[in-house]
Amino acid sequence: MRRNERGIALVTSILALMVLTGLAVGLVYMTSAETMINDNYKNSQQAYDAALAGLQNVRERMTPNAAGTHAILASLPAGLPGTPGNTILYVTNPRAGEAVNSNTITTNGSAYYDKEVCSELVAQGRAAANACVPPLGNTTTIVEDPAALNTLNYKWVRVTLKANAGGAPYYTNNNPGSSTPVNQTQVCWDGTQQVLLGGAITSCSNDPASVYTPVYQLTSMSLTPTNSTRMVQMEVALDPPLNTRGAVDSQDHVTLNGKLDVNGYDYCQCDCVTDKSGNTTCTNRTTGAACTDANSNYAIYASNTVDNPNTSETFLSGKTPPVVQNQPWPYDLDSLVSQFVSAPGTVPVTGSPYNWSCTGTPPSCGNHANGKFGVPPDFPPSPPSNPTGPANMASQTTYIPGDVQLTAGATGNGILIVNGNLDIHGGLDFYGLIIVTGVVSFTGGGSNKVNIYGGIIAGQQSVVDNILGGGANIIFDRCALPQRNNNQPPRILATRELVF
Repeated sequence: MRRNERGIALVTSILALMVLTGLAVGLVYMTSAETMINDNYKNSQQAYDAALAGLQNVRERMTPNAAGTHAILASLPAGLPGTPGNTILYVTNPRAGEAVNSNTITTNGSAYYDKEVCSELVAQGRAAANACVPPLGNTTTIVEDPAALNTLNYKWVRVTLKANAGGAPYYTNNNPGSSTPVNQTQVCWDGTQQVLLGGAITSCSNDPASVYTPVYQLTSMSLTPTNSTRMVQMEVALDPPLNTRGAVDSQDHVTLNGKLDVNGYDYCQCDCVTDKSGNTTCTNRTTGAACTDANSNYAIYASNTVDNPNTSETFLSGKTPPVVQNQPWPYDLDSLVSQFVSAPGTVPVTGSPYNWSCTGTPPSCGNHANGKFGVPPDFPPSPPSNPTGPANMASQTTYIPGDVQLTAGATGNGILIVNGNLDIHGGLDFYGLIIVTGVVSFTGGGSNKVNIYGGIIAGQQSVVDNILGGGANIIFDRCALPQRNNNQPPRILATRELVF
């Protein structure tokens, strides 16, 4: 090789080496950057998981039957922020050497500072935009349950009552009796939707008998050792016991035929006796005093129209009139059905022990004689001998996924859900709640009576009674309706991450 060629080869080799070195440096840089991105993502995800774990932990501690240091239901805020008394609760989770307390949470510049609370309360109308200084109102701080302390990585969870506001996610327009949404108003839960306190809703509490329960906002903050911070919020509420508006609640027109007796007085509280002249007197089972509207629902509550009663039909209620029509429909029926059908222990009739065949579009489950729904053989007599505490009153939820005709004297208790039309042909003794998404009708056949103690909810309903030689008795009974499960934590209504 000539000398000048060796020089060219040397330059080429040096250039190639530089290119390879550049590629190697680039690969190292890319690997380092990718590692850093992965680490940041992992740390951020760990912070999110820690914040979410804090929410779930505090939600579980709100279970009514939680006991000892684990229980916090009695410590929950009693009023909206900005009102006297306990209004903001912080559940803190300091690790060794950390000072997570009311002072550090409310001090600007602290690693644990709650910088989001003011924007939240201003949006809900609970504080002025330029005058919010945390804490707003009285703040209570409790430390994490010792059994969970240091096992969870969140730093604090703030608990407040939810208030209405003019924009999502706080805006609620479901206020019975009022067409205008009210800002700064407490938000309650009726089992299917969020509603505002006020108008027709005069009470909102965690009392086991309360029809409306408070909606709480849980806000969790987490901080990892690498300073990754996430804030997650959850809306929760205890499910209230289901309370129908009437012995029969109908979304559509109600047709009345034949002999039909509907009693809106609560059989759980009232003993109703009819004398020879046909006059009925209802007295309180405990005090002996006359039952009033406080012990009663409507006989029929309809969001559409109702036929005018004839002389062979009787409607009793402590409310005036006993039959009301064109009323607001209070249920999200799809949500209500889903809530019960998805609950543990629900028995679909397409499985054991029924093994019914439900086919077609829409599904039809056919005709079935002597159906028994509940836990045999302990079906309550008609009338139930112990109206305040019947055996197995809600021990089973039975789900029928299509149209069905029940014949020859069906019996049962608990909750019966029909996702379709229900035709009762030949008698029924049932103690509990019947939910029908389609039409429920009493078409008669034989001398058997229909005796229902509890309530009926029908999405598109026609109550048609043509029982030959018999009659239908539908008696409202609060004790027969599903009660709150105090072993379950509050229901999750919404979850979102907050950017602050």
